[in-house]
Amino acid sequence: MINGIAASFFMDNVVGLHTKSCIGALLLLLLLGSAERLYAQVDQAQPDTVETDTLQDARQTPDLQQQQRQQMQRAGQQGQMGAGPGGGQPQQEGQVNFSARDSLVFNFKNQRNATLYGQSKVTHTSGELTAGKITMDLNRHEVNASTQTPEDSLSQPVLQREQERIRSNSISFNYQSEKGRFEVARTKMQQGNLIGQRVKNADRHTVFVEDGIYSTCTLDHPHYYIKADRMKVVDRDEVFFTRARLFILDIPYPLVFPFGYLPLKGIDQRQSGLLQPTYAFQETDSRGLGLQNLGWFQHFNEHLVGQASVDIFTSGTFFLDASSQYNVRDRFNGSVQVGYSRENSSLEATDPGFNTTVAKRVSINHSQTISPYASFSTNINYRTSNYFKRNSYDPNERAQTSTSSSLNYRYRHPENAYNFSISANQNQNFRTNTVRLSGPKMNFSLEQFSPFSSGNRTGGDPTFWEQLSIRYQNQFESDYEFQPTRGDSARINWLEALFDPAKYREATGSDEHFRYGFEQNLSFSLGDLWPGNFVNLNPSLNYNEYWFPTSIRKTFNPDSNRVETEKVRGFESARDFNTGLSMNTTFYGLWNQNIGNITAFRHTVRPTLSFNYRPDFSSDYWGYYREVQTDSTGNRTQKYSIFEDEVFRGPGSGESRSLSFSLDNVFEAKQVKRDSLGEKNERNIRLVDQLNFSTNYNFAADSIKLSDLNANFSTSVVEGVNIRASARFNFYQRDENGRKIDNFLWEKGNRLLEPTNWSVSASTSFDWGGRGQGIQMGEPSYPASYDPFNQRMFRGFDPRFNRRPVQPLKSPLRVSFNFSYRWSLNPNGSPNTSATLNANNIQFRLTPKWQFSTQLGYDFIDEGLTPSRFSLSRDLHCWNLSFEMNPFGDFQYFFFRLSVDSGQLAGIIQKLPGLNNLERSSSPTGRGRGGYGF
Repeated sequence: MINGIAASFFMDNVVGLHTKSCIGALLLLLLLGSAERLYAQVDQAQPDTVETDTLQDARQTPDLQQQQRQQMQRAGQQGQMGAGPGGGQPQQEGQVNFSARDSLVFNFKNQRNATLYGQSKVTHTSGELTAGKITMDLNRHEVNASTQTPEDSLSQPVLQREQERIRSNSISFNYQSEKGRFEVARTKMQQGNLIGQRVKNADRHTVFVEDGIYSTCTLDHPHYYIKADRMKVVDRDEVFFTRARLFILDIPYPLVFPFGYLPLKGIDQRQSGLLQPTYAFQETDSRGLGLQNLGWFQHFNEHLVGQASVDIFTSGTFFLDASSQYNVRDRFNGSVQVGYSRENSSLEATDPGFNTTVAKRVSINHSQTISPYASFSTNINYRTSNYFKRNSYDPNERAQTSTSSSLNYRYRHPENAYNFSISANQNQNFRTNTVRLSGPKMNFSLEQFSPFSSGNRTGGDPTFWEQLSIRYQNQFESDYEFQPTRGDSARINWLEALFDPAKYREATGSDEHFRYGFEQNLSFSLGDLWPGNFVNLNPSLNYNEYWFPTSIRKTFNPDSNRVETEKVRGFESARDFNTGLSMNTTFYGLWNQNIGNITAFRHTVRPTLSFNYRPDFSSDYWGYYREVQTDSTGNRTQKYSIFEDEVFRGPGSGESRSLSFSLDNVFEAKQVKRDSLGEKNERNIRLVDQLNFSTNYNFAADSIKLSDLNANFSTSVVEGVNIRASARFNFYQRDENGRKIDNFLWEKGNRLLEPTNWSVSASTSFDWGGRGQGIQMGEPSYPASYDPFNQRMFRGFDPRFNRRPVQPLKSPLRVSFNFSYRWSLNPNGSPNTSATLNANNIQFRLTPKWQFSTQLGYDFIDEGLTPSRFSLSRDLHCWNLSFEMNPFGDFQYFFFRLSVDSGQLAGIIQKLPGLNNLERSSSPTGRGRGGYGF
């Protein structure tokens, strides 16, 4: 392609021109042909012409001779715009660049027209048009392009405007007003493609479409689409249409929508409107017909959204759900959800066995950052015991027998001088009908400090008093427990009894209404008393103080022949303390032995020996314990603590002079390998990560002084496999009732230890083909057009089989296994055992489009499968087919869904009458697995 554009000028009255005119035309031709670039610019001096439609016939232009002179002046003098290869981008407002590979033809008879041939391009600040042939009208600021072969998409003109790309059979565009018309145009919208037989740009923000098609399918001939007589697109975000119809595989849906609206940005972002309801057909014999998810979604602002929905059936059964979410970045966020359902067991109240079941739920979550040092959070959950059983698909939720709520506030001093927190926790157990409220609970702790530490020390070891560390903390704790004597038929609930002691006494028959107390702790610890490199010796002292508002006194009532407890109100305090001395060290054992590429073994041993002492605070000296007669003869007495019913229980009974011993072991090996260059690579392998033994001996105990021996083991020497084991052993003999007696097992000479319980578990996971291994499957091709009534294209075998190389297949397989075995001794019968094998997260592809996942479990003791889940899905290009089921356990279900991949149209298609059967389930309430959150 030459730098200049070969230009030729044609006029109707060429014959008969005199010699002077021929010479002038020749000079003009030489002038234009010899120039490196041809320059042209929109004539801004001419007055704008206001027209209703810029595509109408042009008005008469000035005299042809005058127009030629003006054109030559602009082409030769202004030099504002290049039309060389590529055209370039406009340098100023109103400038037009154009280029063509073959030729450029100007017509100056009535108007300034130009025609570009061969890979033509016209560039303006309003957009860029590329086509095989482009016609320009410089007076009217218009460009026109069309294709002679519409079936060939590569020959179609394309208009590019910022992020918008329009491909059409014919394009007429005014680059000044940005209005245009298109025939059989195709453009990409926010979440799909828009195709129109006739398209008109009213302005930059508004487009009118005649015989329009909208679909999220990316094929030239989409699998499904919405076809409308007329469409209006606003800012490429919203589509309004009239007389629309849904087509699936070119088969029309029987209903016609007189008008409609599609928010292309998605309802869940910044749009409010009606939720998309669906018809319900499950369990029609007991509930009748109904509508589900009928409601409204409200986008209040960028910080708050809300949703309310209802399911209603002809039997009178209904379900109400309202939820909202709020979020202010870096300050607070949370959600509120309220649910209420009333379900009738049959269609008529006169039916035998008719009953009504009501379920309720309130859930509040809030998290707030008050300052960089303070935060607040709450999680409140109240519901009836049957709420999840009637309204949830999650097996874990359905198995819950209790609900919990919490409230927390935390503050940390900017310099970490102290920490403060306050919390409250509530738990409601539906099985025992018990409510327990722990809180408010307040904790305060000071940073550990060393009062005698010398901050100016520059060398030498510190003295033992400089290593003295002190830690102080206190806590206030309250406790409330409500367990009515009448169980779930109690007329007084726990909240009423909380604020009224008389109602609490009436419902529970107890005076223990609300308990609270205060505890503070002071700890002293010293550094190493035995300076050296081998043994660490550390003493410690703990002092505790308790404050209580009440205490108890027990007396024996001879009339009723039982012990009665009396609550004594008044401030009481108690104190206890304990002291200890611990010693630990570390030593190693090495064994140099070549076994394969293993050159050495190392055994790391960390023994710890500690002694702890605590006085017997049940003695009369302290005054915390009393004795009470327990029978009418007076021969039997019982010692009790006057604080045993308080929240902290007070000091413990019995003297303790306990010697504790633990032994930690780690086994390692050194592996040496040489590469192909002879370089030696060494690495340490842990054969045993942990082998721990621990026990203690209480010198002050009357009997059974030696506690059980605990053992723990873990290793991951096999790559990808984690093995853990634990065991507990008893040293003493047992009587005929299975209770321990003060005689060691070895005194009988038959054994040293008796295992009381042990367990072993192993877990691993596999991932085949996830990193380029395995077999890779090729992407199948989809036809651009098809006849839905001609099924010959769907064959039972691939017609290209054995005509091309076998395509590589990549089918990743992921699975994780967990095996667990537990055994515990039952002295009076057979031991208790359990053995289960779980295979979790099993995922693999059967074909490029079929994916299978499951979760399996097998109980070797019961010889049966544990609750499992199977899921199968099929990618249908722009559709998705999925099936999920749980055939075992108490809650068996299935879930089938055929949906559009695009969430924008999926909700519309799935809710249409007749098409909602594409989604079926065996839910007891007919509700989907996703629930009603958002």
